[in-house]
Amino acid sequence: MAVGFAFWITAMLEIPEDRCEGHRLFKAIDDAFKAGDFESLGVALGGSPRWFDERMPFELGLGHPLEYAIYWSPLGFISTLLDAGSDSNYQDHGGFPAIIAALSTERADRLEIVRVLIEGDANPDIRGVNDWTPLHYSVAIRSVDAIRLLLAAGADPALATRIDDYRTAVEEADIAGFEAGASLLRDAMARRRSNRR
Repeated sequence: MAVGFAFWITAMLEIPEDRCEGHRLFKAIDDAFKAGDFESLGVALGGSPRWFDERMPFELGLGHPLEYAIYWSPLGFISTLLDAGSDSNYQDHGGFPAIIAALSTERADRLEIVRVLIEGDANPDIRGVNDWTPLHYSVAIRSVDAIRLLLAAGADPALATRIDDYRTAVEEADIAGFEAGASLLRDAMARRRSNRR
């Protein structure tokens, strides 16, 4: 059903062949995201009743609305999209599902975004780039705070990648010499083991 909607929204938008017109449409969409203007964005995206959870036009280089908001919108607008029904576990073929997208940003509020996504039912173990979980990505960016937040949300520190080197986040932390992260992950793994007994 979502694929049908995605086609419908693209067809409804009538993507202009003229590059200047195409740029104007992109700018209207981009401006609405940056302003956090839900109504204007819905209009710019063609007025589909579920535009907030449909892939945006490929021709304009856009993906899922929540992903675009993670990179460009105010924190409150991300919450607005989630409250409207935007899927916090959208599929991203580029390897940046919501939590990993948030961690990949340079935004000062990226951990707040992760918190909002988790409250919006984002899976703390979702797989992304390199088959990494958000814990793997947190190790890559050397963020102790992200690791703490994800572990508190129930992320599984024992998950290994299913491709390449088949490593857990703690193994990646050890290789990177990220002792603070490795220590947190080891402690979480030990707690999980003791809780199972």
